[in-house]
Amino acid sequence: MARKKNHILNALESIAKAQEELENRVETHDKIIESQGQDIARLEQQVMSLRNQAIQAEVASGERSDAVAKKYGVTASRVAQIAPRKEFHRSKPN
Repeated sequence: MARKKNHILNALESIAKAQEELENRVETHDKIIESQGQDIARLEQQVMSLRNQAIQAEVASGERSDAVAKKYGVTASRVAQIAPRKEFHRSKPN
């Protein structure tokens, strides 16, 4: 009977150790996923900023809003929000 109890205790200790290792792995993976999510968010912001700068440059060079909108997959209204023509006409030297 004592031998059976030891076997059960050893099994329980083994299970507890495996569970602890699993929890540590999950915690590590959670940290990695969170970090990668933050990296993706930063990259998305950079892409949007570059897109907006490109839209602004095209509008400033005189491109039509509907053509710029089509090129970048946005609406002409969104182009107007990103690059209002009034601002670009004011800042151009005569």
